[in-house]
Amino acid sequence: MGAVYFIGSTGLRAVKDLRNDLYLKLQRLPLNYFVREKTGILMSRIINDVTIVSDAVSNDLRISINNFFIIVTHVAILLLLNYKLVLICAIGVPLVLWPVNHFAKKIKGITTNEQVRLAELNGHLQELISGIRVIRAFSMEDYEHTRFDHINHDLYKQTLRYRVNHTIGPSIVEFATSLIVIGLLLYGGLAITQGEMTYGAFFTFLFILLVILSPVKQMASWFNLLHRTIAAGERIFEIMDKPTEVPEVENPKPLPRLKKAIEFHHVYFQYPETEKEVLKDINIVAPVGNVIALVGHSGAGKSTLVDLIPRFYDPTKGKITFDGVDIKEVSLKELRSRIGVVTQDIFLFNGTIRENIAYGRSDIPLEKIQEAARLAHAAEFIEELPEKYDTFIGERGLLLSGGQRQRISIARALLKDPEILILDEATSALDTQSERLVQQALERLMKNRTTFVIAHRLSTIFRANQILVLQDGKIVESGTHEELLKQNGVYKMLYDMQFSS
Repeated sequence: MGAVYFIGSTGLRAVKDLRNDLYLKLQRLPLNYFVREKTGILMSRIINDVTIVSDAVSNDLRISINNFFIIVTHVAILLLLNYKLVLICAIGVPLVLWPVNHFAKKIKGITTNEQVRLAELNGHLQELISGIRVIRAFSMEDYEHTRFDHINHDLYKQTLRYRVNHTIGPSIVEFATSLIVIGLLLYGGLAITQGEMTYGAFFTFLFILLVILSPVKQMASWFNLLHRTIAAGERIFEIMDKPTEVPEVENPKPLPRLKKAIEFHHVYFQYPETEKEVLKDINIVAPVGNVIALVGHSGAGKSTLVDLIPRFYDPTKGKITFDGVDIKEVSLKELRSRIGVVTQDIFLFNGTIRENIAYGRSDIPLEKIQEAARLAHAAEFIEELPEKYDTFIGERGLLLSGGQRQRISIARALLKDPEILILDEATSALDTQSERLVQQALERLMKNRTTFVIAHRLSTIFRANQILVLQDGKIVESGTHEELLKQNGVYKMLYDMQFSS
């Protein structure tokens, strides 16, 4: 009972720690990794692959340790009884080891393919659930079912291959050991008739040998599981070994409250594993309290530029400073605690409105949450809900309208009270009435804060202190709204396109 508890609990604790390490690693991986990988595939690595490791290092490991000691102790007894018979039995060892090694190698490859198919299945299911509205709108249920059936059939074939190979190996071991026993019976009969052994000695040897056979078969099965675990482990450590690309400094400098400016010094950037420079020689001085607007065509590099401020990525060349301090020299946690982000793509958690506004801070009193909601123009619709601030808003907040979700995200940013604010096209997907309410909330949020605004609608940035026009990763124009209109350049062209009517 003690062995069951200690070995089993130790294995499960190791798996728990591995899962925790994987989770922490995912939090530190660069954002572009999550763009390339499907969510369901990443989830499969943490859940399914780790479960395979769990099976091998908990109960199966305990059984294998017991079997190992049974084999070792009984072989020692056999050597004491008749070492010549042991040497004769050893001739048949290659017959036992060959199928174990052969099928174990096959199982390792099959397991890799099986886990890939299982991850694809998880990824497809995640896409199906997230895109169910689009699937139904285009009447693509049959098409998606065909895709699912194809992946599911591939998974079935790989799982069947594993089961067959996992069964064949131990069966051949059992057959080989039976041949050894038959050979031993023939030799023993001959030895007894010639007077070289007594009946008692031979049958004692035979009985002990038969005791070993079952543990040997079980060890063969565990050896297969071990190779299955190695395959799963390789997939796990493929993630663990990936560089974070935004390393944490060992001895971070303190980051005082911003007093002068945020500056970009000859900043260049290109995404990992790509050759194109997305940002080229960016130089910006953003005085504290100013509103800096970024405009330009899609793909000009606006979102990438603001992603460098909270260090979602680090510049390829150049540096960004807060009052002269390179942001690479301060801790990520302290840096990001000073920054609030409101984007067009709002993410709310499957919880209550109160939990989403307070996000992770259970000590925040309801009065402060209500004040943040009031300033964000969210209090009006929240008070009309049956459960008010305790209303559950569903997956990604989809029980609310787009404008309501946006105002909740603004209330969340207001409650955080950041020094620096990043607004990434925060009103571009809203109707006129929602945009007006959200814009008023944003103006309150921007007050007395250093703000970077990515604008799709130029009407929202007329009063910005500085407007930067990006084209192909470069700042091609800068100035106030009036100054840029007089330059008759890219900004004037964008302005005329929006207001020509």
